[in-house]
Amino acid sequence: MGFRSFAFAAAALVAGIAAAAGPGGGPTKGSAVQLETIAGSGLKRITLTPKAAERLGIETVQVSEAQLARRQMVSGLVVDRPSGGELSAAKIALPGFAGFTQTAGSFAPPPASATRSQAKAVKAVEGKLLVAVSLSPGEWARLDKGKPALLLPLQTRSEPSKPVLALPSGLEPIEDGKRSMLTVHYTLGAKDAGIAPSRRVRVELPISGSEEQQKVVPYGAVYYDAKGNAWVYVNPKPLVFERQRIAVDRVIGERAVLSEGPAVGTNVVSVGAALLYGTEIFGK
Repeated sequence: MGFRSFAFAAAALVAGIAAAAGPGGGPTKGSAVQLETIAGSGLKRITLTPKAAERLGIETVQVSEAQLARRQMVSGLVVDRPSGGELSAAKIALPGFAGFTQTAGSFAPPPASATRSQAKAVKAVEGKLLVAVSLSPGEWARLDKGKPALLLPLQTRSEPSKPVLALPSGLEPIEDGKRSMLTVHYTLGAKDAGIAPSRRVRVELPISGSEEQQKVVPYGAVYYDAKGNAWVYVNPKPLVFERQRIAVDRVIGERAVLSEGPAVGTNVVSVGAALLYGTEIFGK
């Protein structure tokens, strides 16, 4: 269902609620839904009756804070370490590096995050295999270069059993002048030698500054309009809803991390935001 079709359906649903809200089936729309222009914003404040909110299935949660590891997911390729001599672009070719065209092989994916103690569990031994990832200079600058990378297979439904970590190799990035990209290498420990060369993997890279508390809302609370702008509906009073612009930094699982948005503790709509938007825009 397209945006306009969904919005019209939402408006029709609220209009139906209005028609059924009062005695005799002849109440005005305002008995179930009241729209009031918010001064200076061009947005409208929505006030629902308890029955209208129930019929729409409106649910709310509070904006919260969480300590979420900042990680970047990239494509990785397991390659042989050259025997002797320094690494060079000629010695480690990465054909079709950015794509996911092969299966990942059977190794256990790590948990969503890894602690320093887990990182120490991987032997800091120079293994025979490297994991190569391609990064822009900006991505390389943001990388927490002292922390290990987490390797995940391409099959996302595998059950994790142990973390597979790759340590920073200490090798300088190899510059690819044609693409203005850098090839960065991580070293696999000896115990992980069962991962065959030429396997493509997903690699979670740690980003600097990941220990701070960050503002989060359920991803279901975020509504994107037809122009791609992100919004949430705040709930300042019972049965009152106001649309507020937000900036989504990234999405982790079922949570959206906000760089701009309502204060922590603010009630926001977690279920029913799209229906409220259709009501606000089409006034039904």
